[in-house]
Amino acid sequence: MTDPADLRFFQALKQVCDRTEAIDQPLRQTLARAVQTGDPQDLQAARQAVDRLDPALHSDLLRQVHLHMATDLSAIWDALPGAPGKPRPN
Repeated sequence: MTDPADLRFFQALKQVCDRTEAIDQPLRQTLARAVQTGDPQDLQAARQAVDRLDPALHSDLLRQVHLHMATDLSAIWDALPGAPGKPRPN
């Protein structure tokens, strides 16, 4: 089973890459497939494809993904123990 945090990471990565002109079509397709299926092998293929990018581009993409995830209030809210839709902790 895929961790929801992993799915959020790849969704954010796909959004960042969709806005970045330097990303080629095969990488975009690999990311789209990973986000769509959530299959661990597709996620691993996407991670490996991103890891093969130019180091400066790779670093910039991950910086943008980190910023997106750190400021995504819905993700933060969903992680709280008493969030609506989640059972109470006690």
